[in-house]
Amino acid sequence: MCALMREPTAEIRRVPAPTVRASPMTGVAAVLHRLIGAEWRRTYAIAAGMAVLLCFTGANGSAAFPLLPRFAYWLILMLSGTLVAQTTDAWLDRVLRMAMWQEIAVTTLAITPPITLIVWLVSTAFFGMMPDPHYLIGAAPEVLLICACMAILHASVNRQPQQSHVHPAELAAPSGEVFRARLEFKYRQAEILALSAEDHYLRVHTSAGETLILMRLSDAIRALDGIEGSQVHRSWWVAKDAVAEVTRGDGKVDLVLKSGLRAPVSRRYKKALKADGWL
Repeated sequence: MCALMREPTAEIRRVPAPTVRASPMTGVAAVLHRLIGAEWRRTYAIAAGMAVLLCFTGANGSAAFPLLPRFAYWLILMLSGTLVAQTTDAWLDRVLRMAMWQEIAVTTLAITPPITLIVWLVSTAFFGMMPDPHYLIGAAPEVLLICACMAILHASVNRQPQQSHVHPAELAAPSGEVFRARLEFKYRQAEILALSAEDHYLRVHTSAGETLILMRLSDAIRALDGIEGSQVHRSWWVAKDAVAEVTRGDGKVDLVLKSGLRAPVSRRYKKALKADGWL
């Protein structure tokens, strides 16, 4: 009955403040952008498809009603639930930074009460029943489950690469100093070419060689603020200046770095990277 997922910035670009996946829009403009963005248009399409499915299965006791009113009932619920979800998600995205699973959980819990209220009001209007506060309690678990399922589906369909950004010189932003502080001394001043995740460890590929540190890839990308780069695979981040060549073969795409290292580009991130000018 809802869908949610943080929508990352579409381009790797220079930004005026140290942040990951920053947007040039603020306030209401940013929220409106989220309401009509490509990822959310796909989400509305998914919501409409779910309305068709729920209509023909006669879920929630709606099978006793004629087809067209039944479809209108589910379409209103699904689209209004999606609107609530994306608006909530857009504002949470501006004030909180969380891992994907944390964002799904927090947003799902935040939108379940208002969507449950919508279900109660729409059901009352369509089914002609008297408003009953007890219905809210009974409907909440079902609404929560549907919200969580749609959130996971939306996250899987629209997942985007996490990015780090370079900043204008006048801001004197450090080039990944937070991350460099975790490296051995011999690697701290070297050029950081790429990161690759190995179990709980992170292999740091630099111009001075490779080293392993205990750190999550998502945390490392945030700490690399000041260096322009992007996640190119679920377990790889690459600095944009480190890419020497792009190779293609057998449906696979690799980024060949200045050191000769090959970083794989996953199909999930290929479209976003192409739009950003990497491919």
